[in-house]
Amino acid sequence: MKAIIIITGSEFVQGRKQDKNGLFIAKNLFERGVDVQGIIISPDSHYELVNYIKFALDRADLVFISGGLGPTTDDNTRIAVSEAIGVPLIYNEDWLNKLKTYYKTNNVEITEERKSMAKIPYGSVIIENPVGRAVGFIKVLDDVKKAVVALPGVPSEMEPMFYKALEMLNINEKKRYTKLFRVFGIKELDLNYFLNDMKDLSYNFSPKGIDVFLYDTNFESFKEKEKKIKDRLGTFIYAEDNLEMEEVVGKLLKENKKTVATAESSTGGLIVSRLVNVPGSSEYVLGGIVSYANEVKINLLKVNEKDIKNFGAVSEPVAKQMVEGVRNLINSDLAVSDTGIAGPSGESPGKPLGLHYIGFTDGKETKVYKEIYQGSRNDVRLYISQFALNLIRLYLINKS
Repeated sequence: MKAIIIITGSEFVQGRKQDKNGLFIAKNLFERGVDVQGIIISPDSHYELVNYIKFALDRADLVFISGGLGPTTDDNTRIAVSEAIGVPLIYNEDWLNKLKTYYKTNNVEITEERKSMAKIPYGSVIIENPVGRAVGFIKVLDDVKKAVVALPGVPSEMEPMFYKALEMLNINEKKRYTKLFRVFGIKELDLNYFLNDMKDLSYNFSPKGIDVFLYDTNFESFKEKEKKIKDRLGTFIYAEDNLEMEEVVGKLLKENKKTVATAESSTGGLIVSRLVNVPGSSEYVLGGIVSYANEVKINLLKVNEKDIKNFGAVSEPVAKQMVEGVRNLINSDLAVSDTGIAGPSGESPGKPLGLHYIGFTDGKETKVYKEIYQGSRNDVRLYISQFALNLIRLYLINKS
């Protein structure tokens, strides 16, 4: 069975937001033996969406659409499906009554736009929304034995409705077993050495490390491979499935009741920004200092001016004083610092592009790590932020 996924939203095609629903749907379909032929990102355009739906139906048995089911003028999914398959939209009376009750209870006017969230293509079966107001639907095209599945774009609404749709389509049984290992701190050649005897693996390399994707159709074989990967890679694995490093670090900081502060130069606040991306981070993030200029390093973090002159701002002594300075200033349990050359210019004899010094302290011991990572400016900054967060992770793991 083949499927095509359509993700709607101009914010995705304009680069303002990154799609994660397509990843979620594709992974779950793959596990159930459905081969995904492609993921299409569509703007909020009725014309484009109609064409994409027709294109997908020509090439796949199942078309999953995520997004565009709300009450606003840019929510075009139900209308586009109706036009693409040539059937009218009708109200699902049960869902319409639920909407009326909801809005009346909350003293909100039930406008025509809000009523539209109960509209579905004629002959469709609804997928009830357990969280929001927009109903999903499955329209089976009996004559060609194909189906269109429409789901909201909000993940908390989409995910339970997606699982319900799988049950309704009778494709809920897993036929492939998958696992994602997110790895950091090991080189590509070393990883290949550890895992070169294993089949059914694929890799994705990025500044955040290496994602190792395992899949197998046999459960016993899958579990055996999973254990081998864990045994061989150990603490190089920072997460399983789609957790980010900052989520893992945040959980460890909470569990260990530790607070953290950052002193950043090259990363420009990226380390602390990633930490506060995680809900609840106010429990463990006390603050951060972006000491981009030497004057800030000297005046705020108390870095010795002579050391900057003698060794340069990108040096081990400066990174050490930065991390100790920010910990003393903010009074955190732990602290990290970075100073480096992100590029594309700024190199000098003995100090190549990508050179960084990353400091870590727990108040008792301070360590500074020299790291060189070359790439685009923002890739370098992302890698260094990952390196710094990983220092916190490894420290807390060892303490645990």
